[in-house]
Amino acid sequence: MNRSMKKQVINFYIILLFIFFTNQVRSFDKDLPNYVSDTIRILTIGNSFADNACKYLKQITESVKGCNIIIGKANIGGCNLEKHADLIRQSELDPVLKTYNGKTLKEWLLTDEWDIVTIQQVSHLSYKAESYQPYADEIRDYVNKFASQAKIYIHETWAYAPDCPRLYEFGITSDQMYQGLRKNYQVLSERYDSKVLPSGDAFNRSLEKRKELDLWSSKDRFHANNNGCYLAACVWFKELFGKSPKKIRYRPEELSKKTARFLRRVASK
Repeated sequence: MNRSMKKQVINFYIILLFIFFTNQVRSFDKDLPNYVSDTIRILTIGNSFADNACKYLKQITESVKGCNIIIGKANIGGCNLEKHADLIRQSELDPVLKTYNGKTLKEWLLTDEWDIVTIQQVSHLSYKAESYQPYADEIRDYVNKFASQAKIYIHETWAYAPDCPRLYEFGITSDQMYQGLRKNYQVLSERYDSKVLPSGDAFNRSLEKRKELDLWSSKDRFHANNNGCYLAACVWFKELFGKSPKKIRYRPEELSKKTARFLRRVASK
């Protein structure tokens, strides 16, 4: 075999090796966790707790290089899963009924090519297993019908502050509420094979580590204050982008550097 032919053979095998390794990399990429990169389009179907979790989410996301987010909100204050399901049925019968910031839920689902749609139970029913179905299934089916490309994520809301007056009315402790809602959201996650946005777990970890750091509104003791909103947003960022909250550079003026750093560490667990 002359030198020219040897060179052609070597080049041929180099090309084969290039094709082989290129396919291997593509195959590896397919096996990576289902994190959406670059720009994420997310629609929340929830209530004020979803608003709390998203309060700082855009600023947090944009503080990390290469990350961007578009947030749509189909939230109604105090709205539970049953009411969301009822509104779906009512709007199908009467399209003029636009209860989601001037739109129907169908219109929201068709507004953009959403990557992720979140669902959650209202906080005061979150620990009650019987309150989830069949309403969560109805919402899931509706999302799949009009936004089939979107993945459904479960927003695990948080338990109320230990001194919240509502807990006395419910006859439970904050920890009992947390244990109940955590179990219920896990059941929903397994039922839909969906990721959980574990805001509630993060609130619980923070409470265990630093009881003196308040995460709840002084007005009602169940909505999140600025600390809680920041913590929940850091948790969402981690789960949505698959990146450590320690990369986050945004800090609201209301939070000290020490507090923000602690909350980012809690969210990263």
